[in-house]
Amino acid sequence: MEQLFQRHVRELKELGRITEDHVKIAESADKAAEELYYQEMDAYLKREVNIKNHIKIFKKHGLMGIQVPKKYGGAGGDAYSLALVFERIGQVGMGPLTFLDVQNCLTESTLMRWANEKQKEKYLVPLAKGDKTMSFCLTEPEFGSDPSSLQANFVEEKNGFRINGEKYLITNGSVADSFIVFTRNKSKGISAIIVDRDEHVKLETEINQKMGLFTSDTTFLKFEDAFVPKENLLGEFGKGLSVAYTGLLSGRLGIASGCVGAIEDCLNSAVSRARERIQFGKLIGKHQLVQHRIAVIEENLESARLSVDRAAYWKQKHDRNPDDQELRKEADHNITMAKVIASNAASKAADNAVQLFGGFGYSILAPPGRHYIDVRASRIYEGSNDVLELKLVSDLLGKDFEAYR
Repeated sequence: MEQLFQRHVRELKELGRITEDHVKIAESADKAAEELYYQEMDAYLKREVNIKNHIKIFKKHGLMGIQVPKKYGGAGGDAYSLALVFERIGQVGMGPLTFLDVQNCLTESTLMRWANEKQKEKYLVPLAKGDKTMSFCLTEPEFGSDPSSLQANFVEEKNGFRINGEKYLITNGSVADSFIVFTRNKSKGISAIIVDRDEHVKLETEINQKMGLFTSDTTFLKFEDAFVPKENLLGEFGKGLSVAYTGLLSGRLGIASGCVGAIEDCLNSAVSRARERIQFGKLIGKHQLVQHRIAVIEENLESARLSVDRAAYWKQKHDRNPDDQELRKEADHNITMAKVIASNAASKAADNAVQLFGGFGYSILAPPGRHYIDVRASRIYEGSNDVLELKLVSDLLGKDFEAYR
């Protein structure tokens, strides 16, 4: 294991937050990360989507269904299991982390909460085993932070639904076997419907003009008269935003945890560089300014890690009692806080690490350079930090002060 990650796992075990089962899944994540690292770096330098390797390695190490109960083919883990796995994979990069987030958080968590037994057997089981992948289709070209304004629509027919609309910035969209599509109907409201890939799901384009996340699959999808049987309705009519919220709540914890990993890798890289590089006749680690930057990165790590640990604690309590609204609010607030703190901290840590590396840092050959590019997305997806901060304040001031409505 990486030293910082190993230390964190040990501390959580000593504090009684995790069990030996958590340690074992952390070790599986460590093995997966080591196996993936050089493949991921090579793909990143070539700007190649690396999904096939992501799936192969995560399936091999039992990480495709981290929180899914064993009876449905998963690892049977919990929020802490998820946080630990994502922390370790975040050290490798946000590309594989983003794939894992969609698979484990946005889709599987949503299915566990809202799918009926028949749907779980058909979709959740193969997802958890790593035999299938699924995408979460919420964002559209004209909206992101305001899902209530989505334009994709469906009409109800005798035996099912017919869906039309566009979905944008969809992770795993070109490889997914099925999709959770959020769509509206004039009388039924916004609903979540499972759509299997067929001739009615058109891949408009793979989005390759991104600033980073080069190994992650990002697509623009179009649904053209896609017919879906009625049994593919996920949850109830008009409950689409509640369904989406389940996935986003889990996804924000995943992204926050991945950011902790990115900071750890920046700190590891900065310390190694400080001990090896010589400038002005001495190791750069002996210069006060360099030491200051390392101190700031470690401070970023501790603030992010503590917020994520607390979020995982409340997420675990909420998962055990999903209908308890007070627990939901507490989990929501702490997970939102962790996502904002960790993503902001990761950006600052990567910036300091790049500066410490000097000219070499301004390159994707250097780990801090890759993190610097990729963690920028973490302040946007799973909820823009600008909107999430307003949400945090409204929790304190009350609904009458919701500035984002």
